[in-house]
Amino acid sequence: MEVSKDTIAAIATPMGRGGIGIVRISGPEARQVLERVFVPQGGPEALAPRRLAYGEIYDRENQAALDQAMAVFMPAPHSFTTEDVVELQCHGGPQVMHAVLDLTLREGARLATPGEFTLRAFLNGRIDLAQAEAVCDLIEAKTPRAASLAARQLAGVLSQQVLSIEEGLLHVLSLITVAVDFPDDADAPANAELITLLEQERLRIDELLHGAELGLSCREGVRTALLGAVNAGKSKLMNALLQRDRAIVTSVPGTTRDLLEEPLNIGGIPIILCDTAGLRPEEEADEVERLGIKRSYMALEQAQLLLLVIDASLPLSGSERKLITETKGHRRLVVFNKADIASPERLNAHLAGAGGIPSIVISAKTGQGMEELRDAIRKQCGDELDAVAVSPLVNNLRHIEALREAQQHLETAIAALGEDVPCDMAGIDIENACTALGKITGTSVSDEMLKEIFSRFCLGK
Repeated sequence: MEVSKDTIAAIATPMGRGGIGIVRISGPEARQVLERVFVPQGGPEALAPRRLAYGEIYDRENQAALDQAMAVFMPAPHSFTTEDVVELQCHGGPQVMHAVLDLTLREGARLATPGEFTLRAFLNGRIDLAQAEAVCDLIEAKTPRAASLAARQLAGVLSQQVLSIEEGLLHVLSLITVAVDFPDDADAPANAELITLLEQERLRIDELLHGAELGLSCREGVRTALLGAVNAGKSKLMNALLQRDRAIVTSVPGTTRDLLEEPLNIGGIPIILCDTAGLRPEEEADEVERLGIKRSYMALEQAQLLLLVIDASLPLSGSERKLITETKGHRRLVVFNKADIASPERLNAHLAGAGGIPSIVISAKTGQGMEELRDAIRKQCGDELDAVAVSPLVNNLRHIEALREAQQHLETAIAALGEDVPCDMAGIDIENACTALGKITGTSVSDEMLKEIFSRFCLGK
């Protein structure tokens, strides 16, 4: 993909009212557009590079001042896009911002497409593709952990590791070239030596993939499913955790028929809370309920943490016993709800019968035990997510797929060398592994993929 040679402009700050709004301009005509729309106090010499200048946004055609503003000119290549860049810092009202943007478009700029400023930064070599994607992640970060991870990736931590693995593989390819061109040379590497070097790089990929699930959780949230029998109080518990009414709560069993998902922040940990249909024997459920129950089990399989909600005022039902059995091997908490109406004897019996599963006694109605539940959720997820602070975790499905592809090619190459296949044949898989890794940094990615990635960005970024 080639960089467009025209000049683009867009509003770089969020839509709505604010103290300051910024219109960003980038391209070969950025300085000229600035001079056409901005009258600096103190004359043209006030527009020195990288210095803020005070003046008016002036519409010469209509002979009207649009706003009093600050302007800064950043000449190429010392800007984010490596092009001439101008920022007009205006008052942040929607009418003002659109009027200023419209003026820049009339004076020679074109409206930027979503993510086009960052795309130009990538195409011009300012950042690689992983860093470009980190820009979007940083903007959309829901918690300090997610922001920290995105910031480290923007700084190139992940990219450096990927490039280092690529360098290791290129070194192996150079040794293969020596072995092919000089087969009788005493220094030509044996297959065993090549296998050792490839194993080292494969292990480094394994380490990156090992943290991928944590990275996704940090970025998107730990999927946490509320599961339990009908009328156990799952919806009320969801509302209590969210501290607002999101799910419909009635005394009628089976009110929740479909999945409800809501984001939640617990102690800095992003949670995707999922309320599910109540479980009951299939023969007791109507057709719509059965569909809801099916989706509940799908949510169970997709969740990283399960909250098994049990009505503490009643004995364990058959469906609840089945749920406890079926969720062995999952990360889970048993939440004994309705403590406000449960007898002490019943509560003690439930806790004694939990079978070592971490358990919390609460009342979603009165708030009893809710802080303890939040702490328990935090402990279930937080210890692992704390690793985000020190590890360059992968948090992007596209990156995960690329790493897995590279891993598969290396495993094929290692197996071939172990069977004494000519090393130049194994070299094909090593080259393919390098190509897969290049999808992360952007050295081997299609124009179509670039368009898809940057289309997710907001205007002005």
